[in-house]
Amino acid sequence: MRKSKLKIIFIIFAIYFVLDLSLTNLIFKKTQLWKSTDKVDHYWRIKSEIYHHDLMSNIDVIEHWQIFNLRLVTNSIGFRDFEKKKIEKVNKEQKRVLLLGDSFIEGSGYDYKYTIGGLIQNKLGDKFEVLNGAVGSYSPGIYYLKAKHYIDQGYKFDYALVFLDVSDIYDELFLDYSKDKSKIINYDNIKPIHKRSFYKVGDFLTTNTLLFRCLLLLSDQTEVLKNYIKLKYKASKEFNKPFFKTTKEDTLFFRMLTIDRGYWTFNEKTYFKVKDGLKKSDYFLKNLYDLFEKNNIKSYLIIYPWPTQIYFGDNKHNNFWIKFSKDNKINLINLYDKFKNDNARKSIFDNFINGDIHWNKKGTKLVFNEIIKIRITIIKKRSANNFSRPLFFIKSANHNR
Repeated sequence: MRKSKLKIIFIIFAIYFVLDLSLTNLIFKKTQLWKSTDKVDHYWRIKSEIYHHDLMSNIDVIEHWQIFNLRLVTNSIGFRDFEKKKIEKVNKEQKRVLLLGDSFIEGSGYDYKYTIGGLIQNKLGDKFEVLNGAVGSYSPGIYYLKAKHYIDQGYKFDYALVFLDVSDIYDELFLDYSKDKSKIINYDNIKPIHKRSFYKVGDFLTTNTLLFRCLLLLSDQTEVLKNYIKLKYKASKEFNKPFFKTTKEDTLFFRMLTIDRGYWTFNEKTYFKVKDGLKKSDYFLKNLYDLFEKNNIKSYLIIYPWPTQIYFGDNKHNNFWIKFSKDNKINLINLYDKFKNDNARKSIFDNFINGDIHWNKKGTKLVFNEIIKIRITIIKKRSANNFSRPLFFIKSANHNR
């Protein structure tokens, strides 16, 4: 009797499974709702043997980043752009501007027209070509190696804007540029979890059946809810509020202040752990700006705060790069004061993606407005040997020369 019941249950499940599998592949997979829940393998983000990692060239894809879906397009050299296009080594028709930075300048979360690169290109018009070499998790060593690679290949640039992020120091600390291959992770030998044989069945089921796709989404949302409750509890303690009176805004604000890669700028204990990353950044940026000078590229260094620096204050990042720029005669655009006002919390919510440390559209526009104020005026600067060379003078924002 028991065996017959189990047999009936098995037959019912088998029939349901076949129907689910068939309907999913014939109907459900074609719907936008199904496509929106796909976990995309970001194959266009690739490793580089020369400068650690990069974007694939000539791609036009929809990338899911947090809650955003953005169109990601690259040109023939793998720089983010408005459209696929061939980038020549020398552009005789337009002045060329090179942008270097991390995810802030790549433009995480937004289509290219809303990013720093897109805004600058649209403002400068046809007389300039803006080449955005920024990619998420870049740092000074990569800025130098990438710029050197393209300059050595014969690419010509007239101007360079280097956006130095607070997290660059942290990233620089853990990057290994050793030529010893034994010290470099061989990514080809690492099987991602979803590629291991144990997970292949589960991967097949969540990809091809509605039932398992729903169970996966339920599991994901349960995890999101659990993490949010934990975060809300911590926020209630931090802001000294009862749990049920702690708002969503309080919780998101707390998260923006607890991304610890920015703590080194105001916390002595954290600073001590990452100061070697600061030394490496100093070394690579000196080499980078020497490279620019040797190739007659007019260059700037731009620094800006995270929400943590706006709220808690910042001495180390700000002061270090002000001194660095003065000592090395580098044009510095300091945007710290542009993000600060009497209400730190309001400034943070106005200019950053809620719950994150990246600029929103308004914050990006704020940075763009300060960058675009640069009045490009060639001046003469005397060196020790009385040789004159052209530099660019910044007429806006806080700067040092």
